[in-house]
Amino acid sequence: MFRGRMPEKGPRRWALVGACSAALTLALPGIALADTMALSISPEATEEVTAEITYTANSAGRTFATVAVNNPGIPCAPDPEADNGHTIVEPAIYIPPNVGEFNGAGNYKFSSTGAYTVCGWLNSPDGIGDPGGPVTAAASLPLNVRLPTISLSLRFPRPVHADKPFALELVATSEVKREVVVEGVPYTKRGCPVNYAASNEPRIIDVEIDGGPTTTTADVNALQAGKYMFCAWADPYEDNGLDPEATTSVILDLSGHHTAKHKARKKKRRHKTRSTHHPRSRSRS
Repeated sequence: MFRGRMPEKGPRRWALVGACSAALTLALPGIALADTMALSISPEATEEVTAEITYTANSAGRTFATVAVNNPGIPCAPDPEADNGHTIVEPAIYIPPNVGEFNGAGNYKFSSTGAYTVCGWLNSPDGIGDPGGPVTAAASLPLNVRLPTISLSLRFPRPVHADKPFALELVATSEVKREVVVEGVPYTKRGCPVNYAASNEPRIIDVEIDGGPTTTTADVNALQAGKYMFCAWADPYEDNGLDPEATTSVILDLSGHHTAKHKARKKKRRHKTRSTHHPRSRSRS
């Protein structure tokens, strides 16, 4: 009669299970860890401002890092070789690949506003140890590049009187280098000209601003009674004042002020009136 095998005793069976678990545990580190990559930027993405773009990565095996900035409308490619962006970080010749946690950075100046994309890849070495092997991790960072911040203000540091010279102050701040022009023009309800190229008035202030705030003071010739405007425009040097990126103005109202000549004429009339007017004297009989 055929007899089936008796089941093995407990201790031997659990020893076999424990050996299989140990073998699986040893295999996990090589297959369970996934490579990662992250991107960041500082300062905020701004036109004409150089920003530092940083990547952090973690890889289980040997990898190279590549980072590129793609212009608006160009998405990240599957690998760095197929991407059409501006590469700011790439593997260096004779520098071995990285293992574990590592990071790096590259600089980029945005030439215009828009929706850019920063792209990053980790790829393993090819057959001879150079970059170009399979991509093991990828990352992307959308950026909305804004215009630089420019602030202008005009003020009179001291009271202004008709027929007397006075001071005008410009306070300006700019994240990028800009030319600031200030002119005085007759007052109109339309306000200042659209740009200083449209004005034929002499320049009171013409100064370069980069950073700030900075204060520039100009002495202005005396003005007769009336109403005036002082206008300021901030432009890139290359546009010749055609497309200002920031403007401001201040109104100077001297309408109720009498000039020195007017006061002198009025005083002369009063004096003449007093000298020619004599009360009648009563005669005595």
